[in-house]
Amino acid sequence: MPALEVFGRRSRVVGSDDLYCPALFLFLYQLPLSTVCILYASLWRSCSSTSFDANGLPFWYMLGAMPLFFFRGCIYLMIMQVSAKGTIVDHERRVLMPKMLRVHVLWSLVLLSYGILGIYCWYYRDICHRDARFVLAIGAFLVAEVSFTFALGICIFSNAQLQEAISFEKPPGGIPNNPYEIDREVPNSDVYVPHSQRLWKQRCTRCCMCIRCFTCNLFGGAGTRHDSMSVVAKVFSRLFYGSPDLVISDIVAGFILLAAVQAHEERHEVIATSPHREGDEEEEATLANLRAKIRASTGSKRSLGIDNSSITEVIDSESPSLTFPENANECHEISIPISSLDDKDARFEHSKRAFYYHPSDPDLNDVELTEKLEELAHFSKYAIGIYGWMLYVWSHPWSGTISLAFSCLRRNRTYVHGDNWFHLGQTAMQLETKIRSDDIVYASFRNSVYQPAFAVMLDHDRQEVVLAIRGTLSLEDCLTDAIAYGMSMDDVANRWSCDGAGEFAHQGFLTCAESIYIELNRLGILEMLFDDKSMAAIATHSVNVCERGAYRDYGLVLTGHSLGAGTACLLSVMLRPKYPRLRCFAYSPPGCTMSPSLASRCAEFTYSVVVGDDIIARSSLTSAEALRDQVLDLIGRSKVNKAVILRQVIAWRTPDELLHQSSDEHSAFDDNGDSRKPSPFIAHLSNYRTMLQRIQESEPIHELTLPGRVVHLKRVVRAKSAAGCWVCCRPGGGGMCCTARTNYRFAWAAEGQFSKIRIGRTMLDDHFPDKVHYVLQDCVKRMRKNEHENERL
Repeated sequence: MPALEVFGRRSRVVGSDDLYCPALFLFLYQLPLSTVCILYASLWRSCSSTSFDANGLPFWYMLGAMPLFFFRGCIYLMIMQVSAKGTIVDHERRVLMPKMLRVHVLWSLVLLSYGILGIYCWYYRDICHRDARFVLAIGAFLVAEVSFTFALGICIFSNAQLQEAISFEKPPGGIPNNPYEIDREVPNSDVYVPHSQRLWKQRCTRCCMCIRCFTCNLFGGAGTRHDSMSVVAKVFSRLFYGSPDLVISDIVAGFILLAAVQAHEERHEVIATSPHREGDEEEEATLANLRAKIRASTGSKRSLGIDNSSITEVIDSESPSLTFPENANECHEISIPISSLDDKDARFEHSKRAFYYHPSDPDLNDVELTEKLEELAHFSKYAIGIYGWMLYVWSHPWSGTISLAFSCLRRNRTYVHGDNWFHLGQTAMQLETKIRSDDIVYASFRNSVYQPAFAVMLDHDRQEVVLAIRGTLSLEDCLTDAIAYGMSMDDVANRWSCDGAGEFAHQGFLTCAESIYIELNRLGILEMLFDDKSMAAIATHSVNVCERGAYRDYGLVLTGHSLGAGTACLLSVMLRPKYPRLRCFAYSPPGCTMSPSLASRCAEFTYSVVVGDDIIARSSLTSAEALRDQVLDLIGRSKVNKAVILRQVIAWRTPDELLHQSSDEHSAFDDNGDSRKPSPFIAHLSNYRTMLQRIQESEPIHELTLPGRVVHLKRVVRAKSAAGCWVCCRPGGGGMCCTARTNYRFAWAAEGQFSKIRIGRTMLDDHFPDKVHYVLQDCVKRMRKNEHENERL
């Protein structure tokens, strides 16, 4: 930071502080070669001499390679030293890096020539065979190393722009047609703006093409050449407007800093609200002794026939005391500090955070919460069953393939559409949901932009008609997710006579919900199932036909995960005027589904569940912009070099050791540490953030949030375990990439709890549908086990 500039070309991939590890790797690469040269000249020389002819060529070649390797190693050490200077934004202390790279390039040419010379001598000169192998090895390694470094440099700078070509993009004539474009140009800043929608459209298109190529169309992509790509480009061009002259590693370091700050804050929250705080051991021991004495005295009291009223409680202004008879003649009084009784309750009383219940908690008396948790656990199998065979194999890595192989030979069903030739989608759905094929009313695995896969099934155990909508699985679904602008629901409310007038919803989800609504009306499925008096046409060739109104006593449940959850919530709003008893269970819905007022009204029939630090449940345009601003702020406040920040993933350091209190405190010092001068890149970042604020003020976006009432499942850690590396395994964890799926607690989420994105090692794993399903099953299983144990007592 800023981007590295060499030979008049500016790379946007590598900064001057990114060369420490590559230089270290190449330096270590030099050591065995230098060792071979030294050992050959001193010990391993067998048939060559020291004369200046063909017989002495191997000796003098190996001897001449030693100073070349030595100087090359010195260059790498100097690059490492220069790269480690300063901080992310204090790049002035690395001003020698371009000169060092020029010296490195020139010396690489010398080594390349020397390596080619060695190969030439080995091939054309008559030298002894045993020593010729050393000449060939050194020459080949030299050519390989220089070729590798040159190829790496070409990859880094191939897409770079010439420095003189970096300027503002303006319409022909040099004056912007839009007055607002003039306002976007930040004075006294060399920020590169703007990334146009056309550029982002090209990037998104190329990205989809690459994914299609590397996955062999396993995740679709044929429908990504869609008009909606322009909307996606508009979203990305707003979030990443212009360029603050940051490279990829700068952004990664910013996210690591944010993770460290959030982990530090979480630790203090755990300490503030945990009933097992450090220093509470004495109070806990006092309470334990008190309980033991009360139980013992109660037993002796009953044996003596003493009534409960003989126990008296005396509470004065400083400390309460309990007085009860130990025998018929004497009393025993125990005084307890008032803090030991009230601290725990006070901590939770004054905390605005949700109170999390454990499945085996004896104080679990929230009947509505437990009932909804059981229903969420039951209907989650439909939300993951609609994903088909890919998720089934993913969630059952050992038995999934075998189960599908022995179950896929099913005859074709006319009411299952878009499945493959082996009917793997239908097979996986039945294996996951445990339903018969006759209980599938309609299933469509066809998928395109704005048209997710969905199925209508019958749950006879709960007497419910279940409409399950698939979440994100294809590139087309990713495109739908990215169309994240808020869209007015006025037209939808007027068209279908439903709630939503004056409200906004995620544009992609709203369009998906309306397309499914239209498809249901075309097929006449719900009318066939619920209304025996309906005269609506039924597409008998496409659905599993039954008698009209055969399931009018059944309820209607809409469910889905991720994209499917957001679509199901909006579809339930459209269907509720016709089916007022419907319910919606949304699993890990995106945090940009609908406007807050509509979400609060949906709380009557919509229940959502979020696991841990799920990033999708916290994602919206507003939270993404806040995340971007936080990362930029932390980059500007960093006070250590990037290598120290990257080591944060394996060696924990507190934010005070990594960050200044504010960007104003950031300063740059010379090598002697005497003079103090402000870093110009701080002003550069400040100008860029000012420009982003102008864009946000001139183009406000609508606030969107999670739908309905939200249940949060969380692994609550103790205060002593809350610190540590943010990517390493914590106690009870399941590995580097995921956490265990047991020992979760649950609570009704507090308002605004998911308004900010949390950076953590499980933020992606917590969103996976199979994990959500298994965590819910584990919570309900342990809760029922506790109920059975209490009934026995």
